[in-house]
Amino acid sequence: MDKETSHFWLGYFKNEEDFYDFVEEDESYYVEEETEDQYISKFAESQNIKWFDDDFMEYGFEDESLGIYEKFSEYSYADQWLPVLERKLNELGLDTPVNAIIFTSRFVIPNPVSVENDDFFLHYMGEIEFDI
Repeated sequence: MDKETSHFWLGYFKNEEDFYDFVEEDESYYVEEETEDQYISKFAESQNIKWFDDDFMEYGFEDESLGIYEKFSEYSYADQWLPVLERKLNELGLDTPVNAIIFTSRFVIPNPVSVENDDFFLHYMGEIEFDI
C-alpha cells in the first residue's frame, strides 16, 4: 500500500466567494506575460510559491456550524486523516469557527505557513501521512 503525506490548512472565510477567489487559479496567469510578482493564485502567493500543479491539491468551503466529521468526511481519504486532523485542531484550541480546508501533497508547497488578515485566517495544521 502506498503512502501519501499532505500539508493541511483549516480556516475561516467570510463567505464562499472569498474562499474560492483566494484558492482558485487566476486565469490571467496563463494569458499575461510572466512577471516577478505574478502568482497562480492568492493561496500560492500566501505560501510564497509562483506556480504549482493544482492536481495535487484538494479544497473546499463548508458550513461552519457542522462538526469536523460532517464538514470534511467526503474528501479523499478523509477516514484516514480526519482523526489526526481533529486531534491537532483540539490541541490548538482555535476559538474561531472553521469553514474551509485545503490540503496538498507535501512536495507542492515547500514551506507551508499560516496566513491571517482582516478578511480570513488559514491555519497551517502540519503534515499528515495516510494510505492511498
